[in-house]
Amino acid sequence: MKRYQISRDKFMSSEEVRQLLKVCEDQTIIDQVKGRKTWVTRYMLVHLALHSGLRVSELAALTISDLHLAGRETYLVVRSGKGGKRRDVYLDREIVRHLKEYIAHKARAWQEPVDVEAPLFMGRSGHFTETALHLSFRKAVETAGLSRRYSIHAARHTYATILLAKTNNLRFVQKQLGHASLNMTALYADVLPEQNQDLANAMIE
Repeated sequence: MKRYQISRDKFMSSEEVRQLLKVCEDQTIIDQVKGRKTWVTRYMLVHLALHSGLRVSELAALTISDLHLAGRETYLVVRSGKGGKRRDVYLDREIVRHLKEYIAHKARAWQEPVDVEAPLFMGRSGHFTETALHLSFRKAVETAGLSRRYSIHAARHTYATILLAKTNNLRFVQKQLGHASLNMTALYADVLPEQNQDLANAMIE
């Protein structure tokens, strides 16, 4: 049986992440001026996917009550992850700020419900479907001029790779991703592409 591997084409570099988020932010500003929802929601989706590592099914299922954005600990709850398991995913200050702004905008500008059971990503008949989120993420990647290989699942690989490189804490990354085994998380135990060159140059420094 072939061993699963996290190859280079499955995750973005830090520079690609910055490029993708910048394009989303720029397009969001235009849509806000014109009163459109598309890029405002797409930016939130892309940002959250890259800063939480959630699976697309987990993103689609999120409700307002799953978000805990006040207090010292800020996190979201995945009620039913892979295998039906519940987990808490801790969030950084930047994504918390964006989530608060997005929820406020939903209520103020779009008059969307933001009660506890309201979907975070609301479509015409409730939660956005997984397919709709897949397509929205791909549109962002295409607009940013990045590789078409980057699906929304690439955001999960990217989050894991960057988080492990920055924290060097395999157990924390495992808990954030909801992996049943550390062996799966260990597949991300490689340095980021831009760090590879720095390490190679260390031979002559």
